[in-house]
Amino acid sequence: MPRRLFLAIAVSAFLAAMLSFVPTLSIKQADVPAFQASRPVELSEQNVVDLFTFLSTHYKIKRVKWENPSVFVDLAVSPGDAIEPGKVYRDFYSLTHDVFRLTGNVEHLFFRLLERKETDKSTKLLIAIEANRPDRAAYDLSPDKIEDVEAHVRSRFAVRIDPYFYDRVSP
Repeated sequence: MPRRLFLAIAVSAFLAAMLSFVPTLSIKQADVPAFQASRPVELSEQNVVDLFTFLSTHYKIKRVKWENPSVFVDLAVSPGDAIEPGKVYRDFYSLTHDVFRLTGNVEHLFFRLLERKETDKSTKLLIAIEANRPDRAAYDLSPDKIEDVEAHVRSRFAVRIDPYFYDRVSP
């Protein structure tokens, strides 16, 4: 019995030593996300909120409305908040890029930044931007690959800016 145990230990140590000399194989493989959607999501009233819980923005998403085939997104700021145009345009472009990339049935995205006073529930439109799916070249690039997002958005999308917006921009 002790001979067999000693022989098993010796064989195991020999195999471990031999395997340590085998070079590791470095096969280059692309990382695949574990939870990547295999096909575009068909947006509906039941899952529109689910989609937007995964998308992040600098400013608070106040309202999301789905009217087939359009999505309306309202971001809200309070009167005391500082507004940076770069962040506004980046929020819009990131949402547009992600919504059109992840969904199959959204044709239009309407984005608004509103100033909302909590005391009297009044709102003031600061900026409104519209995006359409057929204009794929406008939103196809990843937001990280665009140097000047504001110039890109203003040249490729329908942008309506209220003059009050510039009064609210932080210096």
